[in-house]
Amino acid sequence: MSEAKKSTQAGVMKAASILIIANFLSSILGVVREIIMSSVFGMNGTLDAYNAAFTIPDLIYTILVGGGLSAAFIPVFSGYIAEKKYDDGYEMASTILNIVAIVVAVLCVIGEIFTPQLMGFVFPKLLTWEPEMAHLAFTLTRIMFFQCFFMCLTGICMGILQSYKDFAPPSIGAVLYNITIIGVGVLLLTLGTGIAGFSIGVVTGSIVNLMVQIFPIQRHGFKYRRVIDFDHEGVRKFFKLFAPVLFGIAVTQLNLVVNRTFALSQGDGILSNIVYAQRIMQLPINIFAYAIAMSIFPTMVEHFTKDNMDEYKKDLSLGIRNVTFIILPCAVGIISVRVPLVRAVYLQGNFEPENVPILATLLALYCIGMIGYSVRQVVLQGFYAVKETKTPVTINIFILCLNMLLTVTFVKFWGANGIAIAYSVAGLVSVATQTYFLRRKVGPIRGNEIRDSILKCLVSCVVMFIVVTAAIIIFEHSISVETKLSQFIELIAMIAIGGITYLMMALILKMEELTSILAIMKKKFLHR
Repeated sequence: MSEAKKSTQAGVMKAASILIIANFLSSILGVVREIIMSSVFGMNGTLDAYNAAFTIPDLIYTILVGGGLSAAFIPVFSGYIAEKKYDDGYEMASTILNIVAIVVAVLCVIGEIFTPQLMGFVFPKLLTWEPEMAHLAFTLTRIMFFQCFFMCLTGICMGILQSYKDFAPPSIGAVLYNITIIGVGVLLLTLGTGIAGFSIGVVTGSIVNLMVQIFPIQRHGFKYRRVIDFDHEGVRKFFKLFAPVLFGIAVTQLNLVVNRTFALSQGDGILSNIVYAQRIMQLPINIFAYAIAMSIFPTMVEHFTKDNMDEYKKDLSLGIRNVTFIILPCAVGIISVRVPLVRAVYLQGNFEPENVPILATLLALYCIGMIGYSVRQVVLQGFYAVKETKTPVTINIFILCLNMLLTVTFVKFWGANGIAIAYSVAGLVSVATQTYFLRRKVGPIRGNEIRDSILKCLVSCVVMFIVVTAAIIIFEHSISVETKLSQFIELIAMIAIGGITYLMMALILKMEELTSILAIMKKKFLHR
């Protein structure tokens, strides 16, 4: 292996390690926050109002920054950094930052003024709520609009840092964001603010997150400029890439709104159950899939810029295989321990026992699509790295329309569970479609090694599922799970049994993903 390739792989692994650790902490803290809130407020209309309040502010953030960041901003700004055209890069990034700040400020002011009308349009069910509960949803939404402004600025700053391949500040910021929400929320809760204290914590956390990004940007030498130059070549490239993405993101958010509208129509607490199930399902995606995808993205951009497509395809294949190796057992494992997991983590305080099977079932159904949404992260970065945005957007629109159609249909047969089934089916169709069209765009992507890796993962996961299911039956027939201690002992034991079983199967099948990781760890410790 050449020194350049070793250096590249080392850089990717270092970036991925930073993102995985930070995303793990951030995601765990997010779950801790939800455990606290469900224990205090229960799975009812109050918590539904809190979750609904995120919808419109998140819509603004995702459309303006969330999706366009990786699709348009990072490829253009990274290009300037790679070519050492720093002044052009500073002017382009400053222009985008200034435009986003102005647009978001205007939208947030409009949102503050017309909150009742906007929420009533997005969630018609609110019109049937008791006046106090509807007023609570409006108040929480107005608070969340402040968070939206700071998060949009943070998103651009994160894009700048990721272009410099500096992943630590964005990761640390995400951890501090959740810590702040919990700290401020609990503090204000003791002062009698109720659930609004957690909304104020969200705003405070977004400010802390922004502050964490600013100083590292200055350390990299980035020079902010008070300029808006629509004629700048980089700005024109950004909008050329961003325009088609914008439409696709809008459809994505429409799909989210439709899902939440259907969830609210299913009764009190259903929206919160769906949000919690999605949050748990997203944990492995945020911790591993997103981290791996984002860590290889700048490297893929660099290889494409230098017209080195072989290395680009190796990066892509490595990303897909690593994500599959980690995510597939996570999905099957969560499905296996769904009831012990929900019972141990959430069953306390005002979280009622009858909520356990509801949340556990939704969680299992969402996990079916986990592998699709995880690998999709890597495939999307593959498109964006070659500056192709129209194809994934077109596919995304089709998939999301399919998701909405399936949701409308499945809800009639399976109620709230139909929302989860539709989401999972759409995720699996999405990754298959996007992989097919990416292959048409860049040619063969080392499909044989990807196929072999997936088959070995599937075999290992089937064995793991059988072993864990049998272990749960034996445990619950031998030991009572009425106490919290026994519930956690069961959960930890099942996770350990599942993990050991999967790793043993991976060793027996000589999976390259595991053996390479072990070789790297062995080499690292031997050097010490």
